[in-house]
Amino acid sequence: MQRDEFVAQRRAALERYLWRLAEHPAIGTSDELRVFLQAEGKMPLPSSTDVASRMLDGAARLPRQLLGEEAVAPPQDVVQPAKGGRDLLRIFKELKQSMVTDWGGVRPPLVEEDKEFLEKKQKMQDWEQQLSSASQQAEALVKAQQDMGDTMGALGLAFVKLTKFETEEAIYESQRIRAVDSKRIATAAVKASRTCRDLNTQTVKYLDTLHEHFGIMLSVHTAFSDRASALLTVQTLMSDLASLQSRIEKLEAASSKVFGGDRTRLRKVHELRETIRATEDAKCCALREYERIKENNKIELSRLDRERREDFLEMLKGYVTSQASYAEKIVDGWETVAEETSGYARRSSNDATY
Repeated sequence: MQRDEFVAQRRAALERYLWRLAEHPAIGTSDELRVFLQAEGKMPLPSSTDVASRMLDGAARLPRQLLGEEAVAPPQDVVQPAKGGRDLLRIFKELKQSMVTDWGGVRPPLVEEDKEFLEKKQKMQDWEQQLSSASQQAEALVKAQQDMGDTMGALGLAFVKLTKFETEEAIYESQRIRAVDSKRIATAAVKASRTCRDLNTQTVKYLDTLHEHFGIMLSVHTAFSDRASALLTVQTLMSDLASLQSRIEKLEAASSKVFGGDRTRLRKVHELRETIRATEDAKCCALREYERIKENNKIELSRLDRERREDFLEMLKGYVTSQASYAEKIVDGWETVAEETSGYARRSSNDATY
């Protein structure tokens, strides 16, 4: 592939990607996309995206969390993934919850029960494998067509050299006739080579849809991961609530055995009830975020299914049309050569008769 062709293909792919973003119902009208398109030069990343700074912030908060000064994450923080690193205690809690669920076999207080989503998730995983296989086959097809074009070009060059030799060294009229016929074959082979290159360009253009949708799978995996992370956050907060409630019951039971009540235990119960209220608020926020992600997944998966049908129908139509059109051009060229050199076939037939 020539440098100019590569640049043209990448430019076209970038243009298609930007059009896809512009046509998205949510992204197309967002301020982020508008700023990105209007900004000149490089756009600096916010300082908060630095992983090291987030981990340092999380490490600085950890002692206060362990001492109970920040026992519960603010509701506005629980809607963000714990993987960011700002809340190490939350990371440890969610890791513990994940291990208890996966390895301990304990059923969490909330599970993924959306059967339609689980079926679509499995279908998307199967679809990704099919896309991977189809992309490899598309690359093999492009390579085969390129080899065919190179072979036709080499054949044409060989007949050009033969034509030159026959023309320069011709003594008899039959040699001059063969030189003319060799030139016809050389011309047809060179035209076929160019046609194969043009066909290959069209093939890459249409089959690039496979690579585009294979690239989209990365975003799909990210969406599924965000959903699983949001669910894990809700599960962890619900487990924390159950644990806090159990501690209150134990403290109240122990305090009731003391005449007049145990003031220390009663004060601890009061603190735990405050923690429960804060945890309950955080759980409600996390649950709303989980439901928002679920609804967004449903909308995006439906949109992806619709766009996939449209894109692949357009791809198949374009691919089949281009294959048929260019194949017809190649056949017409060789049929013309066959008619112009048909005398050799008649002569061979007559020789066989005698």
